[in-house]
Order: sequence, then C-alpha cells, then structure tokens
Amino acid sequence: MAKQLVRRDNIEEFISHDENRLYVGQSLILTPGAKDYLQEKNITVVYGEPAEPKINPEAKVTTPVVTDLEGRIQQLLQSDFSITDRQLITEVTKKVLEKLENPGQ
Repeated sequence: MAKQLVRRDNIEEFISHDENRLYVGQSLILTPGAKDYLQEKNITVVYGEPAEPKINPEAKVTTPVVTDLEGRIQQLLQSDFSITDRQLITEVTKKVLEKLENPGQ
C-alpha cells in the first residue's frame, strides 16, 4: 500500500470537516507543518480509520450527499478561486450542498 504525505498545502482534502477531525490511517504520513496547521485550526487528529456507520436495515432509505463532497467543495474554493475567508467558504459550501439536495429550489 502506497503512503500519502499530508502537507500543509494539501491537508484540506484529508480533513473530515463535518467532524472537524483528521483520520490518520496506515497510509498517511503527517509532516510537522501539517501537524502545526491542525493544532492552529483546533482539528482533532484520530489515529486509525473512521468507524463505519452502523446501518439499521429497517430505517428509511435516503440518499445523503456524500460527506466528502463538502471537503472537496471547500478545497475547490480555496485552490481554484483563492478564497481564504473560512466564513465565506463555509457559507458557499452550505449553499452548494443545499442546491444539490434541492435542485428545483
């Protein structure tokens, strides 16, 4: 299994923003700069893979928007549009996710 180097400049794609955590599995290596960034942003580092959600077979089946999509949108706003204001990134991400969930509105 190939290892991935998590640096300060690519860390956003690895952060689980809905949980404000970074899961560090066996395939990730954190640089000191990445660790500093996580500490600055108060993001929790969890060593190990994220737990699989428990599925209730009797629960109503819905199709939620992929949670990783939120991180991808935020990364796109930062890298392609050079938006650095966290509040603006959060607001735009929220609007995009709402439009994806309710396209007719």
